[in-house]
Amino acid sequence: MKRVYLLIIIFILLIGAGFFVNKKYSNNNPTSISKSHNILDYLKKPVIVSQNEQVKDESIPSSYKIDNVPFQPQAPFANWDQLHDEACEEASIVIAKYYLEGKSLSAEEMDQEIIQMVDWEIKNWGSHKDLTVAESVELGKSYYGLNGLETKTINSVDDIKYEISQNHLVIVPAAGRLLGNPYYRSPGPIYHMLIVMGYNSNIIITNDIGTRRGENYEYAENIFYNAIHDWNGSPENIEGGQKVMIVIK
Repeated sequence: MKRVYLLIIIFILLIGAGFFVNKKYSNNNPTSISKSHNILDYLKKPVIVSQNEQVKDESIPSSYKIDNVPFQPQAPFANWDQLHDEACEEASIVIAKYYLEGKSLSAEEMDQEIIQMVDWEIKNWGSHKDLTVAESVELGKSYYGLNGLETKTINSVDDIKYEISQNHLVIVPAAGRLLGNPYYRSPGPIYHMLIVMGYNSNIIITNDIGTRRGENYEYAENIFYNAIHDWNGSPENIEGGQKVMIVIK
């Protein structure tokens, strides 16, 4: 009889121990309903996009070209003396003026405009030299009264495309040899300025005054963007120049 009582007691103890273990397990491990609730909470969390991920401005059309932009090279009669060799800034300003006035531009007019502008620089600024973007803007304002010229920083090629899409002609400074234009006189200009008037897909359309073949000249946008550098006074460190542009309004 004692053996029977002992077995009953052991059986009761085993049942009690099982209940305790089951309750403890249930408290430490959420049920399937709790797990479903946690998943829903997770799905409700906002998706965070990395700030380093560039988002293309959808307001910029895929292609755009400004019409009726005049063209003449900075040496319209192929006279590459020192005056004309350093006249890309002046020639760019001349094109901006004639464009804003809706006028065509002959080789004779380009040549005379450059010569007279350089003469003005020597008399008023003391020399004819390479001009930064800021100095070129000042030249356009002081010599021609072009008060619509504005300097803007370039953070990506889309900054240029946006201005073009707004029908704003753009003047860009460049480390000329990085452009790789085969029509430049070898080895190409250390510092250069040129007109941007359009784009198409991954192509930048320019009026490159550094060559007589520069009208509607196309550059791959990555090459063009890489070459953009303002004059910083150092031919050896031209690639240290800032990425800026002149916007013509």
